[in-house]
Amino acid sequence: MGLEIVFDEPAPFKLLSPKTLDEATELSAQHGANAALLAGGCDLLDQLKHNWRRPAFVINLKGISGLKGVSKDSNRLKLGALTELDVVEHDSTVATLVPALQMSAGRVASPQIRNMATVGGNLLQDSRCSYYRSGFTCYRAGGIVCDAHHGLNAYHAIAGGDRCYTVTPSDLAPVMVALNATVTIQSSGRSDELKAAELFVSPSQNIRRMTCLEPGQVLTEVAIPLVAGQHSTFLKYAVRNTWDFGLASVAVSAQYSGGKYREWSVVFGSIAAVPWRSEGAEEALEGVQLNDQAIEAAAAAALAGAEPLSHNEYKVALSRKLLREALGNMARS
Repeated sequence: MGLEIVFDEPAPFKLLSPKTLDEATELSAQHGANAALLAGGCDLLDQLKHNWRRPAFVINLKGISGLKGVSKDSNRLKLGALTELDVVEHDSTVATLVPALQMSAGRVASPQIRNMATVGGNLLQDSRCSYYRSGFTCYRAGGIVCDAHHGLNAYHAIAGGDRCYTVTPSDLAPVMVALNATVTIQSSGRSDELKAAELFVSPSQNIRRMTCLEPGQVLTEVAIPLVAGQHSTFLKYAVRNTWDFGLASVAVSAQYSGGKYREWSVVFGSIAAVPWRSEGAEEALEGVQLNDQAIEAAAAAALAGAEPLSHNEYKVALSRKLLREALGNMARS
């Protein structure tokens, strides 16, 4: 009886290296679902190595100029989609104008990964559900069951679940939604601007996807409006501060004037498939003094409609604790 040797290697693919954005969008449209876009590669290369994804073509965006860097005009902070997270973390303009973004970039994985990972790549990550990534034929993979719903679901959604209970793995996503950012999507012959919240897709909208991007579309830029008196912060809890994805996170933004904060945005991460905006917490905070009573009222209202699974009810208390701490930090600032 012979010994069979099995090599766990990526499936073969053809690497395409466009020099212009138009060329990249044309290649993506031409090859459709058979192509994958390569930015930092931290997610995609992992998928290729484990054969979770087997594209016939990989389109390398790194040779395209103009997709990298942080800039500021009169009323917006702009980040190219290929800007590395390390750059965002250490940019003095980001730290001064939108501290929540600096905080979230600095909490992604490890320094080595932040040197490679990009703004666009972090926002466009695929589901990190262990069942989905292990080859289970779940709803998201085209099957007829959510294995997490009746299995190991400590890391899964407590809000917005609809047959699929994955969570967004992006640390930047709740910040971009809280700061009312817009994203620029380039396709052949046109450029569209969407609100960051519109980029993400819930299971009820499309159970097979995490974002709205279609083949032939490339995320090129994120722009954050700069508002007078705006304060922001971000907190994340993970088992290990380095490397681990969040169990829960929260981004908070508000405008300070006349001794009060107004125009609140409270957006949770890692608790739903999309950045989860808490209108209840925002209503509790609007127009009141940011004191202990207001903070408790916001925490109580934050996740009133949560529907935890069998092993993740702790996320409700954890998310409320993070919100209390974030609001406390703002009250002291």
